[in-house]
Amino acid sequence: MTSRRNFVKQAGAGILAMGATPALYGFAAPEEATSLLPYLQNPAPDGMTVMWHTADPSYSYVEYGTSETGQMNIARATEHGIVTANITRHKVRITGLAPNTKYFYRICSQKVLTYAAYSKTLGPVEKSGFYSFTTLSVTPKDFTCLFFTDLHNNLTLYDKLMDRVAAHGINFDFSIFNGDIFEDPASDAQVLGLIARYNQRVDAANKPVIYLRGNHEIRGPYAMQLPAFFDTPEGDTYFAFTWGDTRFVLLDNGEDKNDGSPEYSGLVDFDGFRNRQTDWLVEELAGSAFTGAFRKILVHHIPIYSWTNGWDPGFMPCFDLWDPIFKSTPFDIDITGHLHSFKYYPKNMVNNPFPLAVGGGNTESNGRVMILIKRGEVLTLKSLACTGNIEVFPIYRENVTLTSVSLTGGKLSPAFDPQHTSYQILVASSICTLSLTGQPSSETATVKGSISNKPCTVSETIQLTAVADDGTEKAYSFTVVQETTGMNSQEASLRNVKIYPNPIDGNSVLHAEMDRHYDSITVKILNEAGVTIQTTRAQGQHLAIPLALQQGIYIVTLNDGKSQTAHKIAVT
Repeated sequence: MTSRRNFVKQAGAGILAMGATPALYGFAAPEEATSLLPYLQNPAPDGMTVMWHTADPSYSYVEYGTSETGQMNIARATEHGIVTANITRHKVRITGLAPNTKYFYRICSQKVLTYAAYSKTLGPVEKSGFYSFTTLSVTPKDFTCLFFTDLHNNLTLYDKLMDRVAAHGINFDFSIFNGDIFEDPASDAQVLGLIARYNQRVDAANKPVIYLRGNHEIRGPYAMQLPAFFDTPEGDTYFAFTWGDTRFVLLDNGEDKNDGSPEYSGLVDFDGFRNRQTDWLVEELAGSAFTGAFRKILVHHIPIYSWTNGWDPGFMPCFDLWDPIFKSTPFDIDITGHLHSFKYYPKNMVNNPFPLAVGGGNTESNGRVMILIKRGEVLTLKSLACTGNIEVFPIYRENVTLTSVSLTGGKLSPAFDPQHTSYQILVASSICTLSLTGQPSSETATVKGSISNKPCTVSETIQLTAVADDGTEKAYSFTVVQETTGMNSQEASLRNVKIYPNPIDGNSVLHAEMDRHYDSITVKILNEAGVTIQTTRAQGQHLAIPLALQQGIYIVTLNDGKSQTAHKIAVT
């Protein structure tokens, strides 16, 4: 054997490459041992499961408490009255915890030196550094969850996706690996290596990680052993859990071909498996945990909508079993994979009774990480590609508004009301300088369209738009209107002026047609900055104004000494 090494190392040290077998803990020779740092499973308001692997058969337990320096409690695993020891795969369930509370924990292991019928000898206790987790809340709670699907052991792709998550500053609470993450699992070493890398990048020692089986996890010589690496509420590969006021229902489709297909050699019974799962699903959907949830999320690997089975045409057992159930179930979104091409389908687009997201594939061109975000009542799905491009799909939109507006240079009519979207800005003359900004109703929302000291003209419309974090928009319009207080109808007649042609050539004649004869009219041409370019004095009802202008946008004003009107013209 090699010389003694630290039995437990800190997270991130010695992460395994796929198929490699160096020891992270214990005394065994590197070529003979594999191991795995702690990772959190099966989160609940009152409990959490910690799993890890040691290089040598050991006795292990967890120390935990609400601080790193206070009183430590101890949790250990027992089976049928026997404390689990002399094993390398460790699973300890911590129970009796308080909801929405942060706990610190560390894993402790003793190598089993001898394990005889009437005597056992253990090595010294080796302890890890501290990790932490927060138990789930029983009250409404926001979250951000990462979804991966169809990685097929492609760790290079996975790293690039996680690099993009980090580059965008996405702070997530937990992650779900939605099937075909392990392609045809072949050995203990291979699975340990993959889990080590997956766990390390999603910080699974401090944030819960959930693994759901796809059809490729069912294949391969190590398929039977794979479920032992994970913990679920009832020990099944299908299960449900509640995060705050959101219920997640995770299903296992089984294989994508019928049980009689030759590749299975008669050694599968997914018909019976799906029937039992359907009984469980009916019971789950009728239970108070589901019916009392505010948001309801469905997760499974193989879509039952948008997909026709090309491998086994006509074989759609999950559709046959679950479509009648889903049509009367108020899921907010269905998150799937399997097809290696990201698609989002709004409700009823492909006969889907709720919005459907199909994850990407295992190449850089089609790989995706999906991000599900809940903020209050708002539910948003984002798709992040290797390029860094993000697509946003609001499931339930934020009712973003402007709570107030700030206006200088005019008077708002009527007084601002967040629910009213159309206003007038009353100004003293047809040319004015305005500033207009708005305050959004959410701290994460923004406002576009604000202006500062901008020359504006009568009849011009300014639009402010409140933009929520999920992409939802609400627009408010503000039309500039000249105040007419004290004017009689004859004095205000200049507001009926017609200017033509528009657009016009810069060396042509501009025509102004008015409702009556005027003894004196002052015509000014101003540029967009408000600088006067040309002034003409005229009289009559029909005016002809020669121009000598360069290409651009100009403002034409007509003033009879009592009232004024302004118009924009385009010079080509």
